[in-house]
Amino acid sequence: HGELMKKLLAAWSAALLWATGATGAQELPQYESTGTIELVIDAKQATYHSTSNTVPGQPGRLVHTANWRTFPPMMMGGVNLAPKGILLSVAAQPTIEPDHSAPQLKLTFSLDENNYDLLDSTPFEVIYTVKEGRQAGDYKHASGTLEIEYAKLEGDVLHVVGKAKGTLADSKNKNGSGRTLNYEANFNVLAPKH
Repeated sequence: HGELMKKLLAAWSAALLWATGATGAQELPQYESTGTIELVIDAKQATYHSTSNTVPGQPGRLVHTANWRTFPPMMMGGVNLAPKGILLSVAAQPTIEPDHSAPQLKLTFSLDENNYDLLDSTPFEVIYTVKEGRQAGDYKHASGTLEIEYAKLEGDVLHVVGKAKGTLADSKNKNGSGRTLNYEANFNVLAPKH
């Protein structure tokens, strides 16, 4: 009875060891959602995710698709050429695991370093990239608004909630005759310092 328990325990320990990543080279990045963007494009709704992922062989390192940075002053002739405030960049897809055929949404905007209000002096950018099908192409923000509803720095992580809405235009058509898409994007994202 005691012998059988020992054997079972030994087998179980070996199985556990095997299952908890003693696999070595086959280690894969682990992906997690760090935020959501509820995106409606031409009346079709989908949830997009910003993500973080581990890097095999580099314990403790996480790669984030949403992050923020500030730029040190770059003076030239008494003028600061560096972008003002906090630049926030969010890239999101409708999947948590990367899917290279899936569309991607990228939001970039700047916030005031003191009160986290949207900086109007720096235009915000929305790029919607469709990889396949009839609508394939890059669509860029053509008109509309971006509002910040909530922004708070918690340690090195900026938690931002807001909404962008308006029209996206096919970037290949410079004269505005190309396809346009109506969009609304409600975002709730955790972005660490880059």
